[in-house]
Amino acid sequence: MKKGWKGAAGWGGERYPKLWLKIPIYFAGMAIMCLGTAFFTRNELGSDAMNTLFTAIAVRLEILPGGVYTVFNTSMLLAGFLFAKRYMGIGSFLMILCQGFFLNFWMVALEQTPWLFEGAGWKTVSAVLGYVCRAFGGAVSTSVCLGTAGFEACLFSLADRIKIEYKYLKMFSEVIYFTAALFLGGVYGIMTVVEVLLYGAGISFFMIRLNRGPWKRLGISDERNELSRNKRRPHGRA
Repeated sequence: MKKGWKGAAGWGGERYPKLWLKIPIYFAGMAIMCLGTAFFTRNELGSDAMNTLFTAIAVRLEILPGGVYTVFNTSMLLAGFLFAKRYMGIGSFLMILCQGFFLNFWMVALEQTPWLFEGAGWKTVSAVLGYVCRAFGGAVSTSVCLGTAGFEACLFSLADRIKIEYKYLKMFSEVIYFTAALFLGGVYGIMTVVEVLLYGAGISFFMIRLNRGPWKRLGISDERNELSRNKRRPHGRA
């Protein structure tokens, strides 16, 4: 039988088995992750280090932050397909095309709940929700293995090659972004520090547990989600 989008491996072929199931999960994860980013932005307690840096660069160059994101994402997309093909795929393009839509949607929606960002108590609640949504949503969309952002793909591939766990490389990259943003006069807050220290650990935590639990039961587990160099297992065995 000819293999392809509707080949022997099911709709999606050998490259993307069970694509019909992975696509909605991927978009759900992206929507949850963007909700977390919107929480951070509305809360005004600091965004992630990368966003802080890009905003600082945009201010220095007197351009919109979107321009910086476009240049970075395009460059890293190319780098990902050149050096980290194992972790790249259709999701790498979907993220660039659709992430802005979900972020704008949640930003507008959260305008209807200004009380959620007033007072120390509610600010704390929304900050925690923001972190959990970013880590869990990122883990959901990444762990279905349709392809991740070029920069993340390069980190995953580098972790494989130099035998260092992804979460430590992620923390190191966040420290670099954070330091660069400081030198450029970026505006940061307590949640920027939390993201630098804990985002990599959070996404790693959720990816491994999703892979060994619900994804295994649904038949979409993948050994690439075992992000520890000591815990790699053959495909489908979590």
